[in-house]
Amino acid sequence: MTRLLLHIALLTAAVLISACSFSESSKSSSTSSGSSSDLASSPSSLVPSSKEKKKEGYEKDVRDYTAEYVKSSDANTENFRTRLGKIAAKYELTQWDQDKSTYVAIGQGLRKARLSKPQYEAFKTSLGDSLPWKMEAIDGGYK
Repeated sequence: MTRLLLHIALLTAAVLISACSFSESSKSSSTSSGSSSDLASSPSSLVPSSKEKKKEGYEKDVRDYTAEYVKSSDANTENFRTRLGKIAAKYELTQWDQDKSTYVAIGQGLRKARLSKPQYEAFKTSLGDSLPWKMEAIDGGYK
């Protein structure tokens, strides 16, 4: 009889230990799945906002237009600025001429156009209004 009680006690202890182990693994599993469900419930952090999309579109248009402009025979800086203003208006941007990202995109456009070093320097100075911060931003986009 004591042996039977001993076996029952050992079996009960084994079941309890297994249950605790299962409980802990379930808890850690639910914790890790909770973090992935948090990601699934808030994918907005992974998807660009409309503001980011608008900025990317603006920068792409400035980059593409700059590359076209420097390759064209119309090297009139005033026409260039007028067209940039229209591009900015399309994206509802104001003070585009004071926005560093405009000049970074101009630098990217100059790189896209594959200008010689002297041509690049001339356009950088002209389109950057000879202002150091604008020319530095153009350099940043060109690299």
